[in-house]
Amino acid sequence: MIEKAASAGHGELDALILRALVRKLVANGVLSPEDVQALLLDAAMGLDLVGGQQTLQAARIIVQEDLAPVFLGSSKDQRSD
Repeated sequence: MIEKAASAGHGELDALILRALVRKLVANGVLSPEDVQALLLDAAMGLDLVGGQQTLQAARIIVQEDLAPVFLGSSKDQRSD
C-alpha cells in the first residue's frame, strides 16, 4: 500500500521530505541559512533551463526568488535590512 502511494506522487513526496529535512537541520543549527543558500546556488548552477548551465547571476536570482523562500521561508525573512 505504501509503495503504491509513494509511486503515484513520488516527486512531490520527495520534495516535501527534502524541504522538511532542510528546515529541521536549520532549526537544529546543523545547517545555517547561508549553508542552505550555498547548496541551492550550487544546484541552481547545474540547472539546464535554456540549453546549458546557468550563469552565476542567473543562478543567484533563481535561488533568491524561487528556491530560498521554499526551503527557508519568505524572502522577507532572508533580508538583513
